[in-house]
Amino acid sequence: MRKQLTVGSLIPGRSDVQMSSPAPVPVQTHTSLKKTEMSPARPQSEQKLVQVKQRSQTMPVRYTPSQTLLQAALTQDQPITYKCQQGHCGKCSVQIVAGASLLDTPTGQEKAKLGEKLATGYRLACQSTFRSSIPT
Repeated sequence: MRKQLTVGSLIPGRSDVQMSSPAPVPVQTHTSLKKTEMSPARPQSEQKLVQVKQRSQTMPVRYTPSQTLLQAALTQDQPITYKCQQGHCGKCSVQIVAGASLLDTPTGQEKAKLGEKLATGYRLACQSTFRSSIPT
Protein backbone atom coordinates (compact mmCIF):
# COMPACT_ATOMS: atom_id res chain seq x y z
CA MET A 1 0.00 0.00 0.00
CA ARG A 2 1.13 3.51 -0.75
CA LYS A 3 0.85 6.45 1.58
CA GLN A 4 -1.46 9.14 0.30
CA LEU A 5 0.05 12.52 1.02
CA THR A 6 -2.23 15.42 1.75
CA VAL A 7 -1.51 19.00 2.74
CA GLY A 8 -2.11 18.08 6.35
CA SER A 9 0.28 15.13 6.19
CA LEU A 10 3.15 17.44 5.38
CA ILE A 11 2.77 19.40 8.62
CA PRO A 12 5.46 18.35 11.13
CA GLY A 13 4.07 16.38 14.06
CA ARG A 14 0.88 15.39 12.28
CA SER A 15 0.41 11.67 11.78
CA ASP A 16 -2.94 11.28 10.01
CA VAL A 17 -1.47 9.92 6.77
CA GLN A 18 -4.04 7.74 5.04
CA MET A 19 -3.11 4.43 3.52
CA SER A 20 -4.61 3.53 0.17
CA SER A 21 -4.15 1.00 -2.58
CA PRO A 22 -2.44 2.21 -5.72
CA ALA A 23 -4.79 3.22 -8.51
CA PRO A 24 -4.97 0.71 -11.36
CA VAL A 25 -3.00 1.76 -14.42
CA PRO A 26 -5.07 1.55 -17.60
CA VAL A 27 -3.59 -0.54 -20.40
CA GLN A 28 -3.35 1.44 -23.61
CA THR A 29 -2.73 0.17 -27.08
CA HIS A 30 -1.12 2.32 -29.73
CA THR A 31 -2.76 0.93 -32.83
CA SER A 32 -3.41 4.37 -34.23
CA LEU A 33 0.26 5.38 -34.30
CA LYS A 34 2.07 5.36 -37.58
CA LYS A 35 4.96 2.95 -37.99
CA THR A 36 7.46 5.83 -38.11
CA GLU A 37 6.22 7.16 -34.77
CA MET A 38 6.67 3.82 -33.04
CA SER A 39 10.05 2.88 -34.45
CA PRO A 40 13.18 4.22 -32.79
CA ALA A 41 15.79 6.22 -34.68
CA ARG A 42 17.51 4.26 -37.41
CA PRO A 43 20.48 2.26 -36.23
CA GLN A 44 23.73 3.72 -37.49
CA SER A 45 24.18 0.77 -39.85
CA GLU A 46 20.97 1.78 -41.70
CA GLN A 47 21.73 5.50 -41.87
CA LYS A 48 23.17 6.82 -45.09
CA LEU A 49 26.68 7.89 -44.14
CA VAL A 50 29.89 8.82 -45.85
CA GLN A 51 32.96 7.99 -43.77
CA VAL A 52 35.74 10.49 -44.44
CA LYS A 53 39.31 10.56 -43.23
CA GLN A 54 41.31 13.74 -42.87
CA ARG A 55 44.79 13.50 -41.42
CA SER A 56 44.45 10.56 -39.02
CA GLN A 57 40.86 11.26 -37.97
CA THR A 58 37.89 9.36 -39.44
CA MET A 59 34.43 10.89 -39.13
CA PRO A 60 30.91 10.10 -40.34
CA VAL A 61 28.91 12.59 -42.39
CA ARG A 62 25.18 11.89 -42.82
CA TYR A 63 23.72 12.03 -46.31
CA THR A 64 22.23 15.47 -46.96
CA PRO A 65 20.84 15.76 -50.51
CA SER A 66 22.43 18.40 -52.77
CA GLN A 67 24.78 19.77 -50.09
CA THR A 68 28.53 19.68 -50.33
CA LEU A 69 30.35 17.27 -48.08
CA LEU A 70 31.88 20.28 -46.30
CA GLN A 71 28.51 21.99 -45.70
CA ALA A 72 27.00 18.79 -44.30
CA ALA A 73 30.04 18.05 -42.12
CA LEU A 74 30.07 21.54 -40.61
CA THR A 75 26.31 21.41 -39.97
CA GLN A 76 26.87 18.09 -38.18
CA ASP A 77 29.76 19.52 -36.09
CA GLN A 78 32.43 17.40 -37.77
CA PRO A 79 35.91 18.99 -37.55
CA ILE A 80 36.88 19.10 -41.25
CA THR A 81 39.75 21.49 -41.90
CA TYR A 82 39.13 23.90 -44.78
CA LYS A 83 40.11 27.34 -46.02
CA CYS A 84 38.99 28.82 -49.36
CA GLN A 85 35.79 26.77 -49.96
CA GLN A 86 36.33 27.14 -53.72
CA GLY A 87 38.55 24.15 -54.48
CA HIS A 88 41.75 26.14 -54.97
CA CYS A 89 43.74 25.49 -51.79
CA GLY A 90 43.12 21.76 -51.25
CA LYS A 91 42.97 22.19 -47.45
CA CYS A 92 39.61 20.34 -47.30
CA SER A 93 40.98 17.26 -49.06
CA VAL A 94 39.54 14.11 -47.48
CA GLN A 95 39.77 10.42 -48.27
CA ILE A 96 36.41 8.67 -48.66
CA VAL A 97 36.56 5.50 -46.56
CA ALA A 98 32.94 4.40 -47.16
CA GLY A 99 29.79 5.71 -48.83
CA ALA A 100 31.32 7.14 -52.01
CA SER A 101 28.20 6.09 -53.94
CA LEU A 102 26.25 8.82 -52.10
CA LEU A 103 28.37 11.50 -53.81
CA ASP A 104 28.15 12.93 -57.31
CA THR A 105 31.06 12.38 -59.69
CA PRO A 106 34.14 14.58 -59.14
CA THR A 107 33.98 18.13 -60.48
CA GLY A 108 36.51 19.62 -62.89
CA GLN A 109 37.96 21.57 -59.98
CA GLU A 110 38.55 18.32 -58.07
CA LYS A 111 40.13 16.66 -61.10
CA ALA A 112 42.49 19.61 -61.58
CA LYS A 113 43.49 19.87 -57.92
CA LEU A 114 43.67 16.19 -56.92
CA GLY A 115 44.75 14.50 -60.15
CA GLU A 116 45.73 10.88 -59.52
CA LYS A 117 44.64 11.05 -55.86
CA LEU A 118 41.02 10.77 -57.07
CA ALA A 119 41.71 7.11 -57.93
CA THR A 120 42.65 6.40 -54.30
CA GLY A 121 39.42 7.91 -52.90
CA TYR A 122 40.44 11.50 -52.24
CA ARG A 123 37.90 14.29 -52.75
CA LEU A 124 37.65 17.99 -51.98
CA ALA A 125 34.97 18.35 -49.30
CA CYS A 126 34.03 21.82 -50.56
CA GLN A 127 33.41 20.51 -54.10
CA SER A 128 32.00 17.01 -53.45
CA THR A 129 28.23 17.17 -53.55
CA PHE A 130 25.79 14.59 -52.24
CA ARG A 131 23.53 13.15 -54.93
CA SER A 132 20.13 14.86 -55.02
CA SER A 133 18.49 11.46 -54.66
CA ILE A 134 19.68 7.90 -54.24
CA PRO A 135 17.92 4.65 -55.06
CA THR A 136 16.54 2.87 -52.00
